[in-house]
Amino acid sequence: MNETVRISLAFFLTLAWLFWCIGLYVRHKRTQPKINLAASTLIAYASQSGSAAALATKKAQQLGTQEAVNLLPLDQVNKQALQATKQAHFVVSTYGNGEPPDNGQRFYQDILSKKSAIDLSHLQYSVTALGDSTYEHFCAFGHNLHSGLANLGAKSKAEVIELDSQNMPLTETEQAADHFCDWQLIDRQCLNPKSDNPPLYLLTFSVKSELPSWQAGDVISIQPRNDAKNIENWLNKHQLDGRMLVTKNGLSQPLKQHLSTVVLPKRFTSKHTPPAIWLSSLVPLPNREYSVASAHHENVLKLIVRLQTSPDGKPGIGSGWLTQFSKIGDISKGTIRANSRCHIKSAIRPLILIGAGSGLAGLRAQLAQRAIERKTGPVWLIYGERDPQNDNMLKGELESWQQSGLITDLHFAYSRAPQEPAYVQDIIHINSEKLKTMVHKGADIYVCGNKAGMGDGVHQVLTEYLGQENTSALLANGRYRRDLY
Repeated sequence: MNETVRISLAFFLTLAWLFWCIGLYVRHKRTQPKINLAASTLIAYASQSGSAAALATKKAQQLGTQEAVNLLPLDQVNKQALQATKQAHFVVSTYGNGEPPDNGQRFYQDILSKKSAIDLSHLQYSVTALGDSTYEHFCAFGHNLHSGLANLGAKSKAEVIELDSQNMPLTETEQAADHFCDWQLIDRQCLNPKSDNPPLYLLTFSVKSELPSWQAGDVISIQPRNDAKNIENWLNKHQLDGRMLVTKNGLSQPLKQHLSTVVLPKRFTSKHTPPAIWLSSLVPLPNREYSVASAHHENVLKLIVRLQTSPDGKPGIGSGWLTQFSKIGDISKGTIRANSRCHIKSAIRPLILIGAGSGLAGLRAQLAQRAIERKTGPVWLIYGERDPQNDNMLKGELESWQQSGLITDLHFAYSRAPQEPAYVQDIIHINSEKLKTMVHKGADIYVCGNKAGMGDGVHQVLTEYLGQENTSALLANGRYRRDLY
């Protein structure tokens, strides 16, 4: 190849990349929502897994019967919408180390982080912040948003309302909703029984009622239960009769049954209160969320759950119940919540699936849903684990999908492989040209798993090879989806 040919090729490749970048920008503009400028109330949400979106939607439904309301994801709230708004309610989650969720980053960069010329002195607002108190930067984005709006002249109606996911049991409203049901455990398999790493389980549930609908990318919120042995030990320790009736919300049930879904207190302090009344006020166990691992047409709900343990070796509340304490046939109460941020809208476009560990759940769901489509685009799957000998999660099923043509490229990365240890981001680095080619052809990117390490590493390498602006545009356009925890 002579110098003239090389220069011409470089020119055309650069031109193609430029047109792709322009296309991303144009598509983003086309997807901007139509804002009702006659509505004086705005409800905006920034949500990574759908919790904040669900709360915001309920708020909008309540207010919508009385007045016109704009319900928007935060990244679609522009200066025009803010200037037309008199009352605003923000429902936002905190992501990672105090960051905004993916659909809040553009707002944060364009409105709050930069020196915005917008005057919001006409605006009254409130902020509901969702977070996880086990993280250092609990509800940080909610507080940053609150102070940022105040700096632009907006007037706060109240202090930030903090909601801790660690103490958010299923509400009575959720339990009464049409999509709430009892999930019966029908199968449980340890996917790495010989591994020295924490066990990973594939759980399968059925329902006797009509199967709720869901899409790949959705999550289920499950209320765990206490181990029967722990309840028995607690009753014996405090010398209480498990047959004692406890009444809560008009429902009477034996104490033993009541204790199955509440936090067991370490101390029994009811010197001046009748036991039945004190016991009825115990805090419910917090719900736990998991990415759905099956497609709706499979007619069962599958989850992939890693057993978590505390420093003293005790199993986690959710993973302990699902993987250790529950028995085949046991019921777990749960509700499926739509997570539109992780819905792949077109099976024809190429798809890059990236995940590690229990993130296999989200990858499997996307593949299972895609498997029933008549025509699908190429799929590049990159999955990471630790030990190549004993951590081969669902390898047979993945390889069968490869043989059928559903998966066109399959890469495994093992961080503790004796010869060539690698993480999923290393696979992307080695195949960077393939990444750019697929994205240029319109590929969606879906990442599922732990944010610290895997998720952040993948984001860094995508930014390195696609560029910061293009990566941000992919996030904003919904072509780069992250189901991270």
